[in-house]
Amino acid sequence: MESSLVLIGRDGTQREIPLKKARFVVGRQADAQIRLPDPGVSRQHCEIQLDAARPTIKDLGSSNGTYVNRRRVSQTELSAGDVLSIGPFVFVFRVDGEPSNIDTEEVLEDAVEVGAPAKAPAANGNAGAAPVAGREPPTRIPDPDDSDEFDFDFLDEKDQPKL
Repeated sequence: MESSLVLIGRDGTQREIPLKKARFVVGRQADAQIRLPDPGVSRQHCEIQLDAARPTIKDLGSSNGTYVNRRRVSQTELSAGDVLSIGPFVFVFRVDGEPSNIDTEEVLEDAVEVGAPAKAPAANGNAGAAPVAGREPPTRIPDPDDSDEFDFDFLDEKDQPKL
């Protein structure tokens, strides 16, 4: 089974990140396999496991939560086409090339923005959240053939602090 995360940009871009290991930690910390340097992402935000009978995602006690299909989860199984919201980042989980076509507009509507005002209570009692707005997801990723680790560091040099 080949799995990947497809990063959905607010401008409609899609970047596929192949998941080549059985376990990935997603977070802000430098040793996370998928690094998302944003204050809305915890140092160790969540983990994705692909070695079980079914792929799973588990929140690692993050401050802002991990969302799958607009529902805050502590742990859940993943299926092809699931929309993952981690801080301001939005991903679609892809398995064996499915879904082959991703409607970015629909995905962004199904995403959750951390810190956004709640729309209405969801059926499971958790509050729903507004679509992603405001912060842009990263616009470039490293070449996946160079390493299994990805670092989404997208600050311009002008935004870097002076040392």
